[in-house]
Amino acid sequence: MKTPKELKTLKEKMVEIKDGNLDVEADNPKIVKCWERLNCNKTDCPAYGKLRCWSITGTFCHDEVQGVFAKKLGDCRKCVVYQESCGDEIGELLETFNLMVKDLKFARTSREISDRKKAQEEQRSRIEDLSETLAHEVRNPLHSIRMATTYLKQNFEGELITEFLSVIEEEIKRLQNLTNVFLDFSHPAPVVKEPIDINRLIKSTLELISDEAEADNIKVCSALDIELPPVTSDAAQIKQALLYLLTNALEASGSGGTVEVGSKKEESFALITVQDSGPGMSSETIKNIFKPFFTTKTRGPGLGLTIVQRIVEEHDGSVSVENIKDGGALFSIHLPY
Repeated sequence: MKTPKELKTLKEKMVEIKDGNLDVEADNPKIVKCWERLNCNKTDCPAYGKLRCWSITGTFCHDEVQGVFAKKLGDCRKCVVYQESCGDEIGELLETFNLMVKDLKFARTSREISDRKKAQEEQRSRIEDLSETLAHEVRNPLHSIRMATTYLKQNFEGELITEFLSVIEEEIKRLQNLTNVFLDFSHPAPVVKEPIDINRLIKSTLELISDEAEADNIKVCSALDIELPPVTSDAAQIKQALLYLLTNALEASGSGGTVEVGSKKEESFALITVQDSGPGMSSETIKNIFKPFFTTKTRGPGLGLTIVQRIVEEHDGSVSVENIKDGGALFSIHLPY
């Protein structure tokens, strides 16, 4: 008995799967286009213009929105589109194979995402432990140096010694700020969420950088969506993340530059943007910008944007960066309602 062409093709596809290729698909010559067969003009349906509507979620079949394909497949088997596409045993086998491959690919992707997330969490945990140890080891001698500096200032006079002690005090202050960053990273405060007005939060944060912006002749402007609904989040932490982005934007823009801040309702998210007028970033910088200790600056531990990313992710949101056409970088924060 001659083996049907479809079964030979299916055997070849199964060998590809065995070799690790999950992008295969068994061709079905009898496949039916649902929108043509049902004379459907619902162009906003997720299945419109696509094949295998039974494997697509949220379709508009039978004048109601369907569920995920695993739940709606029983109803789909009764539909003329599925029956004509899978009208015989070979057609049913082909489409069962395609669904199996789709499930395998989804499972592999989910596992890869889970493994990558687990590895990132383990790495972050090790870095947090290291940061905490470093902060405490630095903080104690800094305290002793500061006390000694204060004693020398009170008991010795002279222009030169005063100048040197002032330099020491400034460097102590800088190192103390660094240890605070390390501690913020290693011991994040618990997230306490409540409905907040994002626009009001943005305005209050802009007030914190207004003196620095004015001193450097940097123009700071905002375009806020007045229709933006309240966002359930931790106001203090979102403010901290926004302050990091604004401080970086001021530094990137430089004297005479511009920083633009925006808010906008975007589907089920609130979008916050911070745009600078600096030179932009290289592709390598964009790739690594949120990694711990990565920095393009001569000073600073390179943890600010890592903290921003963690804060946003703890709010089930996302943060990204891209170069803009006319120069500069654009950071975007998406926060769910």
